[in-house]
Amino acid sequence: MRTFSIIATAIVAMTLTVCFGNDANGQWPQYTEGQHHDSIEIGGRAYNRPGTSLEIPLILESETGETLFDANQATSVSSAPGVEISYNFKSPFGRKMEFRTIVADWDTDTFVEGANLESPLFPGVTPDAVNYNYESKLFSFELNASRPLMQGVTLFAGPRFVHFEDQVNLTTNLTLDPGFGSPSLPAVDRQSFEAINNIIGLQAGLNVDYQLTQWFKLKGFIRTGGYVNPTKVYFNNTQSAAGDTAELASFQLNKSTGTFLAETGGRIYVDLRPGAVQLYGGYEATWIDGVALAPTQYLTVDVDGNRTDTVQTANTLFMHAITFGLRMSY
Repeated sequence: MRTFSIIATAIVAMTLTVCFGNDANGQWPQYTEGQHHDSIEIGGRAYNRPGTSLEIPLILESETGETLFDANQATSVSSAPGVEISYNFKSPFGRKMEFRTIVADWDTDTFVEGANLESPLFPGVTPDAVNYNYESKLFSFELNASRPLMQGVTLFAGPRFVHFEDQVNLTTNLTLDPGFGSPSLPAVDRQSFEAINNIIGLQAGLNVDYQLTQWFKLKGFIRTGGYVNPTKVYFNNTQSAAGDTAELASFQLNKSTGTFLAETGGRIYVDLRPGAVQLYGGYEATWIDGVALAPTQYLTVDVDGNRTDTVQTANTLFMHAITFGLRMSY
């Protein structure tokens, strides 16, 4: 419900923008709308992914009960880089088209050490130190056909594909007791969960252009669509001691699910050379509902590392970004 409320608010805001934007374009005869040109946009973005609001303890100090690492920290990533390329052109049939692709990468490390660590991530084990690495990669491309509805308002629709990989690597340093009077043995236990989503479907959206002044233009957009998402999850658990590595558990899970994706945002364009070269900066937010995230896949493993469930896809991925770049028209 929260997602749909945000989208509805964005639609209302864009509608208001249209009402004011129609008069504004008439005030600036020097302005030439970008949709009358083929154009290319090349830009970057700085992503932030807030973690879950559930502050569930994941690593604790067993004697004091102090939480050293929780679920919010486990799923939060900030200041991640991304690249976007958008090419707007006219098809041989006269239809305005847009090709858009996005590449982004998130990576964060957390290191926790202490004498009395305990966690549901490694039940029954008291390690000396834990390293938690969380990495995600996103690749998206889409092809849209557009049609002007009124001055400053364009409807677009087309296919979209999003490949999203999410991986957790959990490394624990521990001390093993071989028994039979043998000395304690240092060991390293490694767990890895990788969730792969291949999201493919159709989307539709609106672009709204509003001329602020002769040199500044505001552009808002919203896009949403329904998708099918065949997912895969890989799990691997190994333990190394005395130069030997043993595989304790390994499996692969598959599941197909329906996914909802929505984006909304806005940009301000500044003319460097009217009708030809513009700089832009803005903000964008993305929701993907029905996606497999690596941290939640720990629910598929029991104490002995055996599979207990199917892929966990009841997750919502939210990410937002500051965007910036260059637009060239010709």
